Amino acid sequence: MAAVQQNLSKMVSAQLRNKATEFLNSRKHANNLADILQMFEAETENYTPLLLTIEVIFTDLLKRGDLIQDVVPLKLIDCSPEAEYTKWLRECYETALTRTLECVKRGRTSSRLQALVTACKLMQAEGKHPLESSLGYFFPSVRLKNLFTVLLDSETLMSAPIARFQEFTEYRDVQQYGLKVLSTIAYKKSPTSIYMQNYLELLDKLLASEIPTETKIKFKDRDIDEKEEKILCGSENKAPFPYNPGVCRRYANRCWGFACQWPLCGESRTHRRALLLLVERLMPLLAKPHLATDMLCDSLDAGGPISMLALQGVLELVRRHNIDYPDMYDRLYAMFEPEMFATRYKKRLLHLADVFLSSTHLPEGLVAAFAKRVSRLALVAPPEDAAGLLQLLANLLHRHPALKRMICLDDTPALMSGDPYVMEETSAERARALGSSLWELRALRRHAAPPVAAAAAALLAAPRPADLAPPDQALFDAELKKRFKTIEMNFARPQGMHAQNVERLLQYWELMA
Repeated sequence: MAAVQQNLSKMVSAQLRNKATEFLNSRKHANNLADILQMFEAETENYTPLLLTIEVIFTDLLKRGDLIQDVVPLKLIDCSPEAEYTKWLRECYETALTRTLECVKRGRTSSRLQALVTACKLMQAEGKHPLESSLGYFFPSVRLKNLFTVLLDSETLMSAPIARFQEFTEYRDVQQYGLKVLSTIAYKKSPTSIYMQNYLELLDKLLASEIPTETKIKFKDRDIDEKEEKILCGSENKAPFPYNPGVCRRYANRCWGFACQWPLCGESRTHRRALLLLVERLMPLLAKPHLATDMLCDSLDAGGPISMLALQGVLELVRRHNIDYPDMYDRLYAMFEPEMFATRYKKRLLHLADVFLSSTHLPEGLVAAFAKRVSRLALVAPPEDAAGLLQLLANLLHRHPALKRMICLDDTPALMSGDPYVMEETSAERARALGSSLWELRALRRHAAPPVAAAAAALLAAPRPADLAPPDQALFDAELKKRFKTIEMNFARPQGMHAQNVERLLQYWELMA
């Protein structure tokens, strides 16, 4: 059945190519364009051949200038056959754009993605070859606004098309005009949950390419001048695109200002998406970052993954904007629970905890409570998480040499039963960690996982500092190993040093028994 559908798809594609070629080569076949546009109404799922066909047709028409229709003020409208034909082509072009945007919301996933790419390619062609004569730079903002309206006002999540749109947000003109358009259509008094998620994902993709801040512009003017920015609608014969990072930052602030008026904390998924956008993209761009204090503080009290995400934003406010948050270390201490191993942000939590505890002027009792908590969690953590906890513990002992007296070379039952440390206590100061010892390290020396046992033994010998930055490359490699067990390099298994049917190697080398 699949083979039959594939053959039918190939036949349809061949017919569409013939119709497109005939239409572009001769006006005698002008009806072919009308037939192609009518085929959208008959199709229900696979729109890809139709989308590719209209992309080829109208890209070629825009390059040739067949859609340009100049209107001269105080002059009668031209009603010649040539003008009527141009008018009809422009009507077909508008119809094709409407059909393309409709396909973004329906059909197969592959067709929806192709519809978004086709809409962007036609927008690029129109920007390089406008419908009206223009000597300067031109960007079709109306087309981008129509596309954003479809992506936002959909009744379903548009995660796949928005993710595909990221390949176009690398262009600086798409980023600047996209933020401008998004700031004009974002205002809604009572948006739905789906609208908010689509909006946050779209804003995240528009901010994927870093926008230079004022300090970076001041110290890196030479790099900015030498670096050629990617422009979607740029042309060699026209003026260059005037990219302005300050304008982008202003529109980004406006977009976030609209989002702050919505109930972003109502649903967990929307809440996490908003926090990720805030801490990873928007914090360096906000004109008044302290206005996000209430949202971050409320999120820090929510618990679970949301608190871990909010912790990064609070750290940014404390370090760069002198915001004082009461009981900050108690909140951080309470996050170290066995439930943290079930979240995807556990490595981020370890990295942020290492940053928070990097000061050598912290009270000894506070750091001792964290050291004891970390070592206790390492007993029940998965092997990969236990190694990360031991790295954090090594950093604490290296920065605070006085805590090395807690290292114990004994883990007898009497010592464990008489441990004064209170694991259930949520306050670091009341956990009584200074009267305890790190007998957990001695127990971890007999861990079943060799890396954990080796790390515990090295920590007992001499704690060394370690980098707790999130290992993105290591995570990527590990995921590849999970998905691809083996990679075949040959079609046939080799029987010797030389490949089959290739005897040139034997002229210079000989296998000796």
